[in-house]
Amino acid sequence: MDQSKAIVTLLVVNLLAVLYIGYKHNGEIRSQSSQTDSQLHILQQQVQMLESQIVNGISRELTAQADKVERLDYELTEADLAQKKAKVGLQVALKEVSPSAVIAVSVRGDGQVKPLEAVLEPQGGMQYGTELELSLEHNYELTVWERSGTGQKQLNAQTRRLPLMDDMYRNRVTKASTGTGLSNDRLNADFSFLLKDLGIPGTGLEQAWLRIRKGGEVYDEIDVTEQATPRSGLYGEIEDHYKVARASGQINNSVTLEQFARDKGFDPDRYVPTATAGEPSPYTQYSLLYTIEFAKDYPELKLNRDLAEQISFEWMLRFEDGYEHLN
Repeated sequence: MDQSKAIVTLLVVNLLAVLYIGYKHNGEIRSQSSQTDSQLHILQQQVQMLESQIVNGISRELTAQADKVERLDYELTEADLAQKKAKVGLQVALKEVSPSAVIAVSVRGDGQVKPLEAVLEPQGGMQYGTELELSLEHNYELTVWERSGTGQKQLNAQTRRLPLMDDMYRNRVTKASTGTGLSNDRLNADFSFLLKDLGIPGTGLEQAWLRIRKGGEVYDEIDVTEQATPRSGLYGEIEDHYKVARASGQINNSVTLEQFARDKGFDPDRYVPTATAGEPSPYTQYSLLYTIEFAKDYPELKLNRDLAEQISFEWMLRFEDGYEHLN
């Protein structure tokens, strides 16, 4: 605490010194010719920037002092995917706690008025934890309390979030990107994305579909599940060759990226990423590609390069638990 007070005191002294020097120079410069106006403007900006930095530094230091929660973690211990509920193991690490105090947590979901409250059980040292049953269809905000005979006080100065819905649904598919390529006799559509392994049975990718639209209306739907192949960054070069081969008609839609890679002597199983910077990664990159040959696939449309511009695509991913992602 003494060290924190010293830091705050030093920041305040620095602020006063900067203000004094800045405004002292301000007066001196104003007494000179108009040629120094630009220098004055620059100096004023620098003083304002330093003021902001110092004030923000003081604010962060005071917030850090007030926040007694060192860390908050959670894990799903059991999930009912049909009911979209889960048992959540909650672990809280505190910086300090009063003797004989009871540590509790209140959990409020998005849009909920009355929070769920639970007592955290001591788990050794400054560690506390409990298990809660929560809906997977909400994100939550948590407040940690210290309760004693004299009342209660809030231990977390900063908002602590429990993003269950984001982790379970919204962020299951990330960094999605699509593209198209058009030639005189064919149209290519591609889709790449990162897929998160939730570590929960029944949440894996089940199907991938390409929805073809013409003039805004759905014209056809194609099952492209077999095309959904994981790849790593090292797949980039071989995938470029694959797209060229598909676009030029050297191979057809039945040849997957994985098959093409193996035919070229590239073993995809060796390059599917499982870790980043030494940490296990829950994300795997996937790539989908589909080619429409005008004369072969949709002769009734009599497509050419100009008419093919009326064609658009939607990619849909369906998961074992019923979740769908549309891109």
